[in-house]
Amino acid sequence: MARISGKAIGKLLLKLGFTAGGLYLVFTKIDAQAVWQTVRTAQPAWLVAALGLFVASKLLAARRLNQFFHRIGVPLSEPENLRLYWLGMFYNLFLPGGIGGDGYKVYLLHRRFRAPTRLLVGAVLLDRISGVAALLVLANIFFVLTPYPLPYKPALLLLIPVLVAVYFWAVQRFFADFAPILISTSWQALLVQVAQVLCALCLLLALHAADQRLNYLLIFLVSSVASVLPLTIGGVGARELTFLFGAQFLHIDLPIAVALSLVFYVLSALTALPGALVSFQTEDPSTS
Repeated sequence: MARISGKAIGKLLLKLGFTAGGLYLVFTKIDAQAVWQTVRTAQPAWLVAALGLFVASKLLAARRLNQFFHRIGVPLSEPENLRLYWLGMFYNLFLPGGIGGDGYKVYLLHRRFRAPTRLLVGAVLLDRISGVAALLVLANIFFVLTPYPLPYKPALLLLIPVLVAVYFWAVQRFFADFAPILISTSWQALLVQVAQVLCALCLLLALHAADQRLNYLLIFLVSSVASVLPLTIGGVGARELTFLFGAQFLHIDLPIAVALSLVFYVLSALTALPGALVSFQTEDPSTS
C-alpha cells in the first residue's frame, strides 16, 4: 500500500480547515432554517432537469479531455475515457488528497501508455484552463446584462476579445502541442459551461427564485471559478463564501443563493459517486 506523505496529509488538513471555516462563516451569517425550507420545497421536476444538464456537461467535458489525450498519442476509446473521467471526478470530490483526480489520471495513463508525464500534465492542465477561460467569458457577458449600475458597463464586453487573445497566445506559447485542436476544444469548453449555467437556471426554477435570475447566475459563474482553486474539499466552502459576498454585492436573497450552491454540490456528488465503482485497466490488453 502506498504511503501517504506528511505533505499530502498537511494539504488535506488545510483544505478541511478552509472548507469548515468557509461553511462556518456562511452559516453564521444566514438563517439555516430558511435555507433548509428553500431546499425542502424545491420542485423535483426541475431538479431532475438540472441533474440531466449537469451530466450532459460532464459527458461533453470528458469528450473534450479525450481530444487532448488523442493529440499526444494516448489512444483512449470513448468508453475507457468516460470510465477514467468518472474515476477522476470521484477522486476530486471525495478523496481530495495530495494527488487528486487529475493527478491520478496522469498516473494511470502514464502507466498504461507510457506517455510522457509532461504532456499528460499539460493535457489535464489545459483542460482546466480552457474551462476557466470559458467561465470568465460568460461571467463578463452576464455582468454586462445584470442591472448593476456602472458607468460605461457595455464597454466591458471589449475585455472578451482581449481574454480570448491572451488565452490563444498562452496556448501557442506554453501548450504548443495542443495548438491544432485549440478552436474545437475552446468551443467545447464554452458549451460545457453553458450547460452548467442552464443547470443552475433549472435549480433556480426548482427553488422558486422568481426575480434577479441573471444576478444569481453571475454569482454562480464567479463561484465556479472560485471552486477551481485547490483550497477546499470539492469546492465546498469556496462556493458558499462567493455566494455570501456576491449576494450582498448584488442584493439577492441569501438563503436562495446558499441553497443553490448546496444543491449544486449535491448534484455534483450524485454524478461523481458512480466513479467509486469504476475500474481502469493500467496495462495494455494487447500485451497480456
